[in-house]
Amino acid sequence: MTQDIKSTIELNTLQSVRDKYNIFDLSKQVNKRGDWDRLSKELNIDRNVLCRAVEEAEIINKYPNILKAKSISLSRLKIDKEMEIFFENYNVNKLSCRRLYQLVKEWRVSLEKNPKLLLTEEQHDLIIGSALGDASVRQRDRNCSFRVGHSRRQEKYLVWKYNILKEFISTPLYWNKREINNHFIETLELSTFTHSVFNFYRKLFYKNGKKIVTRELLDMLTPRSLAVWICDDGSFGTSQPYIILCTNSFSLEEHKIIKKYFEEVWNLSPTIGFRNKKYYYLRFKQKDTKELIQIVKPFIPESMKYKIGEKNG
Repeated sequence: MTQDIKSTIELNTLQSVRDKYNIFDLSKQVNKRGDWDRLSKELNIDRNVLCRAVEEAEIINKYPNILKAKSISLSRLKIDKEMEIFFENYNVNKLSCRRLYQLVKEWRVSLEKNPKLLLTEEQHDLIIGSALGDASVRQRDRNCSFRVGHSRRQEKYLVWKYNILKEFISTPLYWNKREINNHFIETLELSTFTHSVFNFYRKLFYKNGKKIVTRELLDMLTPRSLAVWICDDGSFGTSQPYIILCTNSFSLEEHKIIKKYFEEVWNLSPTIGFRNKKYYYLRFKQKDTKELIQIVKPFIPESMKYKIGEKNG
């Protein structure tokens, strides 16, 4: 087919892609991680323009009666729930293209201030708890993505997270090898696509590119997000029944903030420990550990029961 022959001139406008290719055929060729880059190189299409063409095709497939010019603005609404919100609140067919563009822009800005306009409480809690733990919120151009990985022992836990966030994930889970302290470990990785909703968490958790802890974000913790934090960073003593939070990446001052938070909000008083002359951590005495377990137990996934001293389900 002539469409499979690589063009000698890069296509860098949406109209040039429409003219040369069937955008609906292009959308069928993007199914897995790496397809965007592969197809962009094979067909010599600017990657961002390719994304816009595929997004346009997907919008028209979902809403065949929509004016094509409106598909560009609507494609900025990345998940079905956003579409439903717009079509419930606005008569999209009667809106002008300019007005639709303004409304979509306002919506994306509003998500950066209040992500729960779109996220469920469970999704919000997972992101808060896991960002305090193993996850990262990464800046990608204007918007951000949420990313986390877990070892083989915690594979079911990672799948549990995937099922909660899957509407924001377009690529399958994948195994990755990383070197940590001269040892290679294999982790199962989850990465969402970029979305303005994750910008809120980037601003909340990072300062000058470094993850931080503030009382503001700690006050957003619920029993469920606290459970996720423990599943990510917690360990249960084998010789003595107490929980340790391996909060190694945070400073002494940040540990003091965390300690004060637990004292004032949960009436728990963890001890700040120091190991290897460079890492701080939090240890809950046995009495506080029992109380902490009662708080988080209803929200601990079955595969992570060992984090609170119980057998996995």
